[in-house]
Amino acid sequence: MNGKKGDHPLTDILHWKTLRFSPAADALIAEIVRLGGQSELEKAFDLFSPPPLALFEDALRRMRNRLYKEAKERGWEV
Repeated sequence: MNGKKGDHPLTDILHWKTLRFSPAADALIAEIVRLGGQSELEKAFDLFSPPPLALFEDALRRMRNRLYKEAKERGWEV
C-alpha cells in the first residue's frame, strides 16, 4: 500500500474517497476502520478479491454491528 489511487482498496476508500465496491460496502468498510477493525477486516477478507457483493455487504454489516456493540460496551462514544 504505497498510497496511489488504485493501489489498495482501503486507500481508495479511506483516502481517495473512490468508489471501490459499492456505496454500502465502502461506507461499512470506513465505519469498521473507524471502530478499530482494520486488522480484523483485512484478516477476514481478501479485499482484492472479495466474495459476491451481497454476501460481502452482509458480512461487513455483521462485523460493523459487532464492533459497534463492543465499542459501546467498552464505553466508547460512537
